Amino acid sequence: MNQDELAAKIYITRSTYSAYETGSKVPDIQTLDALAAIYNIGFESLVNHDLSKGLLSRIYFDSEDRQLAELLNDYESLSVASKNVIMERLDVLLEREAVFYQEFAYPNKNMKK
Repeated sequence: MNQDELAAKIYITRSTYSAYETGSKVPDIQTLDALAAIYNIGFESLVNHDLSKGLLSRIYFDSEDRQLAELLNDYESLSVASKNVIMERLDVLLEREAVFYQEFAYPNKNMKK
């Protein structure tokens, strides 16, 4: 869905919607509620985003990487507690990956001479 189509669905102009994406304008509660309904996400997910970074345009309107968009949308619909659990688990996985790639890149480093 492009900006014109989305703006028409929530009864605003494309330029107003564009201003929301760039962070130069903040949407009102009714607009946020309409966006949440269109994308079937929690209202809290939209409210917690920093619109000035243009995150919404990357997550919700980029059709090239649908899997990443779906993953990010799912993450953003979680409670803060659930997000913290995911971040803790992600840290563990990243540490494991770092160890694996370190051993893979330098296999003889750990061998005794």
